[in-house]
Order: sequence, then C-alpha cells, then structure tokens
Amino acid sequence: MIAASVTLLILVNFSWCATEQVISVTAEIPDASPSMSIVILRLPNGNPANNPWISSSQVQWMDFGTLTYLMNGKSAGFFYSPTSFCVVVFTDPMGKPYEVKSSCQGLTSAGGGAIPANSFALVPVYSRDDLWTYTGGSSKQGDMPTEARLGTPGSAVQDNKLIYSSENSNATARILQVYYSLPPYGVGGSSPFGGFAPIPLSQKPDTYSGTITLTMSVK
Repeated sequence: MIAASVTLLILVNFSWCATEQVISVTAEIPDASPSMSIVILRLPNGNPANNPWISSSQVQWMDFGTLTYLMNGKSAGFFYSPTSFCVVVFTDPMGKPYEVKSSCQGLTSAGGGAIPANSFALVPVYSRDDLWTYTGGSSKQGDMPTEARLGTPGSAVQDNKLIYSSENSNATARILQVYYSLPPYGVGGSSPFGGFAPIPLSQKPDTYSGTITLTMSVK
C-alpha cells in the first residue's frame, strides 16, 4: 500500500480599494472697522487720588455749573470750577494703527461772549492699571506700547488735538483718560499746561456752552 500526502497551499489575496470623502471648509473674516466707546466721569473735587474711578459719578454730559472766584474763603482773582471731568475712552482698533483726537470750537454764550480758549484745559493720561473687564474677571491693560505716543496737556479749544497715537502695526486696544477742566492755578502757582490763563473776573456774566468731538481714525 502506497500512501501519498499532498499539501495544498491556497493563497487568498485581499486587495482593498482606497475611498475618500471631500469636505468643503469656508470661513469669512469681515471688514471690521476700528471703533471706540466712552464713559464720562464727573469729579466734584478734581482728582486728588489720581484715580478717576474713585469719588466720581457717571454722567451723560459736562456741566461745570456756576463758577467760583473764592478759594479758602478768599478771592482767587479769577473764576474757576472745582469740578472736572474725565472722559474714559475704550478703543477697539481691530489691529489697525490709529489715532484718537479731540476737537472743540470753544465755550460761547448767546450774547456773543466766549470763555478764553487757554482757560479750558485738556490733559491726556494713560494708566497701566485701568482694567479690561470680562465675564468672570478683569485684567490690567499694562504698559503703553513702546511705539505708541500720548498727547500733551494743552487747551481743549483746538481742532484735532492729539490724545493718543498707537503702535504702527498690529495695534492693540487701549483705555485712555482725557481730563477736561476750567481749573485754577495748581500748587505753588503751577499751570496745567503752557500758556494757561484762568478766566478773568472781568468775564461777562452769562451761560457759556459748546461741544467736544472725540474721533478715532486709522493713521
């Protein structure tokens, strides 16, 4: 008897065909323009704490009220207002370099009079401690960017008086303080800005009014 053993080798070749699905993806970046918002704070006794958020009240316009010529019970020799105002400007530049400016044509009366231009003071201030607030907390804005420039104190009665000029690329949002006042001389007779002259006692009695325009524009 002859026995034979046969080994069968079966090769099965599985060849998978690749498949694919194409998914479209789109995203649109809008052409957003820089913007700003403001808050007006009334400071009844100036800003002795050097912080406009302390002992202030939020208002919708500036009303200096009736001016006084008395200081410590004696005549100061000029008219002034113990009240000042801080306009807090919140900028949103969308990365574009920008400038913030103030314009005012002066304070005039229906009778044709005008408060002397160099009696109305404007002082820009940058505070690293001003806070950005958001849901759940807040954070300080920090130091002013190296390339940025803050305007100088001067008369508020000017066209396009510079408040702030941002860095030249990838500009960041900032919080600015702009003080407006009809002030007296400071301690030791100091002036709030060069060329300052308080309102003389000879100023005609009347009600004086005007407007201030703040603008933010791409530079």
